[in-house]
Amino acid sequence: MRRFDGVARVAALCAVVVAAAPASARAQEPLPPRGRHKHAVHRFFPDLDSRLNAVRYGRWRAVEIAWSVGINADLDREFSSYLLSLLAKPPRFPPEAELVSPRFAREAAPVFRALRWGQVLEQQIGDALASADATPELTAGRLERALGVYRGERWALSEPERPAPPVEALALAPQSARILLSGTRLFVLAAEAVAAADFGQQRWKVRDTIAEFDSSLARDKALEEATYRVSAPTVAERYPEVAAHLDRFARFRAEVYGALVPGGATREARRDRNSRLREVARRYGLPVEGIGGR
Repeated sequence: MRRFDGVARVAALCAVVVAAAPASARAQEPLPPRGRHKHAVHRFFPDLDSRLNAVRYGRWRAVEIAWSVGINADLDREFSSYLLSLLAKPPRFPPEAELVSPRFAREAAPVFRALRWGQVLEQQIGDALASADATPELTAGRLERALGVYRGERWALSEPERPAPPVEALALAPQSARILLSGTRLFVLAAEAVAAADFGQQRWKVRDTIAEFDSSLARDKALEEATYRVSAPTVAERYPEVAAHLDRFARFRAEVYGALVPGGATREARRDRNSRLREVARRYGLPVEGIGGR
């Protein structure tokens, strides 16, 4: 009986902590979607989902390391080794971003939240496309609701008014860039696989997508191959707003990596890094307060 009393006390304490958390912090938490399509990729395509989770972990790990040490040859070797070892035994569940990137979450909060909300949208879109009960009408409605919630958030990205500058991080860390580009392309091809076929055909299309990803990590790819516009024509044709939002999110992530090139080893490097990241945030309509402020 005492054991259950202890469990009850812990549960009550957790409830008090949650209730005492600031309302603004709780309001920033992404809300899970409702409906039968929730976690559809995880339930129906676990091998694909585990690889997507590995890419998610890698993305958060990349910004966390780069925030402190920048992007250079040493980071390239360390990070590519980390991500390849992660892909050798992919995780079953997605990362808790604040735990994988704690410093980036604290010191670049607006960009962190924008990346996190983009990941949530990406996951919700994949689940809607992979749902066993999906029909063109039902999927369109689910995607429209997901986009509507996303657009209403403070951390939603707007389309920049001018083209993006070249991303120098791709040249400074070629191995890591190639692997992360393959990860973005995996999301694109997975969406195409589940959107372009009925539920009975999806399994072999997803299987081929996984096999192609596993064998292509060492191959160079053009940036355009990791866009929905080029590599997911079915998604782009049926759901053009969805494709545009996801491609914008990928461009934003690449620009964030580029902004982190200087790292934070010295005061001058931190000043340069923070200035670059604020400029990226402004380009996409994000607030800049809290970037490098601690």
